Amino acid sequence: MNKKLNLMLFFLGLKITFLWNFPIIKAQNIQGKNDINEKWEKVFQDSFNQSDEDPPVTPKDGTTRGGSLCLVSPGSTEFKEKIWNTRPTFIWQGELERISIPPANSEEILWAKKVQDNQQIIIDNGESLKPGNTYYWRVFDSIDYEYSFPTLRVTFTVMDVPEREVITRELEKLDTGLKQAKATPEAIALAKVKFLAERNLFSDALSEAFTVKNPSTELQDFRSNILQHFCAK
Repeated sequence: MNKKLNLMLFFLGLKITFLWNFPIIKAQNIQGKNDINEKWEKVFQDSFNQSDEDPPVTPKDGTTRGGSLCLVSPGSTEFKEKIWNTRPTFIWQGELERISIPPANSEEILWAKKVQDNQQIIIDNGESLKPGNTYYWRVFDSIDYEYSFPTLRVTFTVMDVPEREVITRELEKLDTGLKQAKATPEAIALAKVKFLAERNLFSDALSEAFTVKNPSTELQDFRSNILQHFCAK
């Protein structure tokens, strides 16, 4: 009888403890979500929403048959932008028909893709780009491959092996630590965006932000703010 009574009291104590702590746990979860939300806004303001004469991303603007076009990432046009990723993410706003990636010193097409309606992002799923090499991001407003004159073109360079390996090791260390801490995929992406932006690897930072699956409302706002900010007329 005493054992049964003790067992009942034990489970009653557990229930009371859980109910007592539940509001705290719930508040901590809400606070954690709010922290991530605020950090997306902070990263945008600190790293991308700059008003100086040298913005981190200099989009290439032009016009296609479908209307205006703004190439965001890789987005440098005044110099050869250096990126870390050997499979970059191409981000734009506007209408275009296809893109291609040739080396800067060759007409060989390493990768080409027809763009779907309303598509504004493509991940390079072709051959990995080589460290130290310079490439063109060329866009066309025709699906006719005989039509070889690009509407717009951006030049970018994949960083050399030694420099790239340093970034790779640091990213892997960051990723491992966050996964061990049970961080969400979006929280991991946020940390990587901040890490890359702090090292002036803005196109790589945008790649992380724009490839998160099932993004929160705040991340969707971040993406929208990027396009609006850098493609504003």
